[in-house]
Amino acid sequence: MVTYNLYIGCSVPVNYPNYESAMIKVAQAYDMELIYMEGVACCGSPNLRAFDHTGWMTVNARTLAIADKTGYDIVTPCNGCFGSLKDVHHVLMHDDEEREKINKILKKENLEFTGVAKPRHFVEVLYHDIGIDEIKKKITKPLDGVGIAIHYGCHLLRPGDVTEFKPEYLQELVKVTGATVIDYPLWKQCCGATVLPVNEDIAIRLARDKVKSMKESGAVFATVVCPACGNQLDLQQLGLKESYGEVYNLPVLVYPQILGLALGMDEEEVGLGMNRVPADPILEHLSD
Repeated sequence: MVTYNLYIGCSVPVNYPNYESAMIKVAQAYDMELIYMEGVACCGSPNLRAFDHTGWMTVNARTLAIADKTGYDIVTPCNGCFGSLKDVHHVLMHDDEEREKINKILKKENLEFTGVAKPRHFVEVLYHDIGIDEIKKKITKPLDGVGIAIHYGCHLLRPGDVTEFKPEYLQELVKVTGATVIDYPLWKQCCGATVLPVNEDIAIRLARDKVKSMKESGAVFATVVCPACGNQLDLQQLGLKESYGEVYNLPVLVYPQILGLALGMDEEEVGLGMNRVPADPILEHLSD
């Protein structure tokens, strides 16, 4: 059994408890021990980062320092948390002056950033630590070639030299379930989630353009690995009829839901009923 610190973040428990439960069940299926981190704070992405850089650096360095004490890497299911933790880890590993400054603040709590614990996304851990071959061994109900479009999310891919995540990782994780990955023109475009508090019209347009591009390219479902992206692409579809007179009915599932179904879990275990756009039609694509 491999052990990790689980940094669940704020958004997953509030908006996507089905993401959390599906992730935990998938982790158990592959003998991964996820220990919920205690005493940690919000990563501050993107708001705190925008107006208090030192505060944002400190709060994430503190989380990393707590993990350093255990020696276990941090796993998170949230792109925003992943992006913040990776960015801060990268800066503190390469900037001696900044590390000294932040550690001086952390010393008040008898904490120190050492860089021992690395921040990682749950799907990246699946890809690198479990591996496609081992994942495939436990697939009992492969998806029958159903077309799934992937929305990676900005903070998973950018900046590439910091996140160290390649689109191919998630593509292979989707394909191992038996699904077909659908290419679509706007795969790099932001879903608009972080724009929503600032300009709702632009945020809805971004979501609409994304969903439209997926659907027109032949996707039957979409998958995400971020609660904010999932909430945006799923929830905003309910308002597109009013704003644009368009109905797409494109179910948006988080990746552990898809993998969980392919592992033989039922719809209740992966929380299909919590999706706003009904996602139960995916059950029709499960092979016996």
